[in-house]
Amino acid sequence: MNFILILYTISVYKGAVNMSQEYYSVEKETNLGTLNIGLNVFQSIIIETVKAMNGICFEGNMINMPGNSPINVRLNKNNQVIVDVAILIDYGLNVTTTTTALQNKIIQSCFEMTGIKNIKVNIEIKGINF
Repeated sequence: MNFILILYTISVYKGAVNMSQEYYSVEKETNLGTLNIGLNVFQSIIIETVKAMNGICFEGNMINMPGNSPINVRLNKNNQVIVDVAILIDYGLNVTTTTTALQNKIIQSCFEMTGIKNIKVNIEIKGINF
């Protein structure tokens, strides 16, 4: 099965605010139609994945603060989904082991829910939980 990747930007007007949404679009060779997955879908999957893991969390109320999200999802020039995640890690945990497990879990969760394998996950540790 071959896939063709196309990036769309669709502007949605809500009141006086212009909200732009990017989509990861997959058109299957069978011509059954086009599947558009909003990049915010990946963000939602990642939030739940981080919440389910022990020893890591987001800083304070960062998830609910517009413009200050601990998760950034974008497409690069090679049409790869790039995810940047900023977390706090519990004191005493091995940073390398924990972040590698998180990267693998995010990739696995996104694949299970979207079928997309071409994902790169960057982790930024913002601090230590004591």
